[in-house]
Parts: sequence; structure tokens; C-alpha cells
Amino acid sequence: MDTVAGRYRLVERLGAGGMSVVWRGYDEVLGRPVAVKLLAAELVADPELRGRVRREARAAARLSHPNVTNVYDYGERGDGTPYVVMELVDGQSLAHRIGAGPLPWRSAVRVAAQVASALAAAHAQGLVHRDVTPANVMLSRGGGVKVVDFGIAAAVGERDRAVLGTPSYLAPEQRAGGPAQAATDVYALGLLLYHAATGRLPRPPGLQGVPRDGAALIAACLSSNPAARPGSAVLARRLAELADAAERAPVTASAPVPRPAPVQVLTRRQEAPPQAWVAPRQRHWPWVMSGLVLIGLTFLAGVVFAGGRPNTPVQANPGAATRPPPPPPTTAAARCAVSYTFSANLSSEFGVDLSIRNTGTADISGWTLVFDLPGEQKVRFGWAGQWDQKDRTVTVRDLIYNAGLGAGKSVSIGFVGTHGDKAKPTRFRLNGMPCQVV
Repeated sequence: MDTVAGRYRLVERLGAGGMSVVWRGYDEVLGRPVAVKLLAAELVADPELRGRVRREARAAARLSHPNVTNVYDYGERGDGTPYVVMELVDGQSLAHRIGAGPLPWRSAVRVAAQVASALAAAHAQGLVHRDVTPANVMLSRGGGVKVVDFGIAAAVGERDRAVLGTPSYLAPEQRAGGPAQAATDVYALGLLLYHAATGRLPRPPGLQGVPRDGAALIAACLSSNPAARPGSAVLARRLAELADAAERAPVTASAPVPRPAPVQVLTRRQEAPPQAWVAPRQRHWPWVMSGLVLIGLTFLAGVVFAGGRPNTPVQANPGAATRPPPPPPTTAAARCAVSYTFSANLSSEFGVDLSIRNTGTADISGWTLVFDLPGEQKVRFGWAGQWDQKDRTVTVRDLIYNAGLGAGKSVSIGFVGTHGDKAKPTRFRLNGMPCQVV
């Protein structure tokens, strides 16, 4: 019987991935079952891959958390093959479980809550997993959840020469080659929760098949703006609350939901804000593109889609009727500046990132932005506001969470539109006052 380091007896091959083979093993010294991960024989000559196995072991060993697989040992065999000895999880991967059908909502959200808790522990240590997928989540027979495979984990702020991760689970900033950040894992966890609960990744026309509150939280995780996603510790608490609520109430399908309020993203040793995250209840949804479909349309990743048919102009949120009209400018000292940037400009569609800045000395409480689109341009869907278009005039009203615009502060909104021509608007008015275009 083959042994590793004269101590770990290889009992049964459990599986093989893209770069490694995992065995059920037995520690002859301590008398316990273990998992032994070996770099595939054909890859041993690659120093980068050998280093990746070592980094995985060191990253996981830094963490002591019930939802992270424990690492017991690391070393290299006589032929240079690196190995990692880990806790043996008696169960199956979440990917295997989803293959048999979607999980009940309360089960899916409890799994996600435990994954979020593990990620919060990693983020508090300055580590980002970067490959949070169902294949890297293990479900034990006793009901526990373990996050595995820190092989491409990185320190917060670290960059790679290549884009690493599972393509369909990459956040927009990962695809763009941005630095490692905790919000990247949160994005992937939003996809994982929806995938587990429905058996598929999100696609038009909305986040169907999950409860409204759950859809709102998933929408927050899938925000195209990393800073607008909830921190992993906040997310873990909110998911636990949703799981508790699911035990007491039946699952009902959700209507499309909005992008929620920005909340703090955990980085190295930051504490989560003490207040609970509360999702607003407007009706929007994120359109998540995956795989090669993203070519030419990267700007659509994480977009929040207003209700209605995809090819019709956006109408104002019906719930807005219950809110008071926006107030006039707070004082004469209020001023504004607008930045209007194409995030993509294709033959028939375009994406716009739009930033509104209060350049005055007075706070603005409640805002409405009005501008005219050139030619035959139409808004298909927008996010972070209540969008309405009549003829060429577009009106965007604040949502509850971004109604306050303090002096010197900005709010980011955006939309996807269809072309009549490729010109930009030239005039914007905020609460009736003209804004500088920057």
C-alpha cells in the first residue's frame, strides 16, 4: 500500500481535479482518517503549480474556523510531488448535490450562511478565496459545510498576471484583472446561493424562484460596484436570519428586486458595521452574464434590471406612488456635477455609468435627475434609481437608500440603452437646478 512521508497511507482515490488528485488516507501515527491531496504527476515539473499547492496549505492553515477544512500537514515526496494532508470531510460537494436537483430554499441559504462565515474569517485575515463555487464547498453527512481549495487564494490587494478562477463565477473586477478584494468572494457567493436554490445561474427575466428578501440580498451581492456589496460578516448574519425565517414560513417566488444600499466590505481585520443590513423593496434585478457570452458585453455583469419586458422602455416603479415628491433644492448653496461615461458602446446597445455629485455646501435630501437622450436612444433598463422615459426625456428618482446626497458626496447610477445615434446628453438638472457636465 502506497504511503506518503512514511506516515499517511493512501486508502482510496476520491477524485481528481484540474491539477490534483485527492485520496482518502489514514494517519498511521495519530490513528485517524485524513484526506491527502497530491499535485498531478504530469504537473510536478511546473514550479508555479508546486508553489500554488504550498500557498493553498499555508492559506488554509492560517484559518481556524468550523467551516474551513483543517490542514494538518504539508510536504514534498522524494520525486518533488507536493502534498497537503487535510481533514477528511465525509460527504459530497455542493456541485454534486446540485446535480441531483436544486436545494430547498432553507437548505440553500443555510449552506450559504456557513460559507459566508468561512469567508468572513478569511477576509479578517486579509485572504480572498477567489474561487468560491459549488465544487469548492463540501457538505458533510452530519450537515456541516466546509470551504475547500484555497489554491488561488490571495492577499487583499494582490494582483495576478492571469485571470484565475471559474469563468462563470468571476466577478466583473476579476475579469478586468483587478486586485484581490473581499467583495469578489461576496459576488461569487451570491451566484452560489442562487445556483444552489434554483439549479441554474441567474438569467433574464429576473431572480425567479427564491423569496423576495433572498432575491434582494442576492442582488446586493451581484452589484457591479464592489463597494456596494455587503461585507461577508454582515452577509453571514443576514443569511442566518433568512434561514431562520425560512423555517417559519413557506417559500414564495420573488418579483424582480433592486440593488440595495451600499454597505461596508471587509478587508484586513476590519470589523463589520454594527447595524444590520436591510434590503430596500423596490423592483429590480441583476442580469449576470457568464462564460463567453460576456464577450463585448462585460458591462452587463451585475446590472440591475427594472421590471417590464426587456425591449420596452423602463417605467417608473409602481411603489413610488406612496412616496412624497422629491423636495426642491435644499438651499441656494446646493450645486451639482454629472459624469456620463459609456461603459460599453456596441452597434445596437450601450451601457452608461452615471455619477451625480453634490458640489455645493448643503446636503440634498431626496433627488430627481432629468436629462434628454439624443436622437432615438431609449432606456432599456437601469439601476440604483427609479427610471422613467417619456419621449426623449429621462427622469431618475432616488431610491430610499440613496436619497441622501451630502455636500461633497456622490451617488452612482446607470442604465443600458438602445441606439438611435451614439451621442451623449448635454444638459442635466438635479431637483430643477442645472448641473455641470464633467
